[in-house]
Amino acid sequence: MPTPSTDYVAVLSDLVTAQMQQFDAVDRRLRTELDLLLIELLPMRLIDATPECRVQELAAGLGLTVGGASKSVDRLERRGWVERAAHPRDRRSSILLLTQAGSEVLARGNHVASEEVEQRLRRALDATEIVAFSDALSQLRAANDDTRDDTTV
Repeated sequence: MPTPSTDYVAVLSDLVTAQMQQFDAVDRRLRTELDLLLIELLPMRLIDATPECRVQELAAGLGLTVGGASKSVDRLERRGWVERAAHPRDRRSSILLLTQAGSEVLARGNHVASEEVEQRLRRALDATEIVAFSDALSQLRAANDDTRDDTTV
């Protein structure tokens, strides 16, 4: 059976527009309810999920430069949500830790963000479609991760 013709630029446009709609809606709610930005929540989630997280892991996980990730950490430190601590095995490096206040705002932020995204996804997709969509996004992200080693088969 022939593959239907696909307008890949239209797919890209839809993907970008949908991402922007989600981002803006979640960011608006986080700002209103918690005085928290989505660009603050996302690195805090990664720091929380990554044992001995360093700025380099944060940069790779968020698709930022090391300088951009470091500035993000500086902003989170000023808010009192993240602190840098000595790396337990490498004196030249530091690890990122959430403070108690950071853990508390992360928990509240995760709840608000999850609620908003679920509400918006359910406008178009049922539960099974949401799982399939999530799986497809994960596959797309993994397949296009420019940090992976392409020399292995």
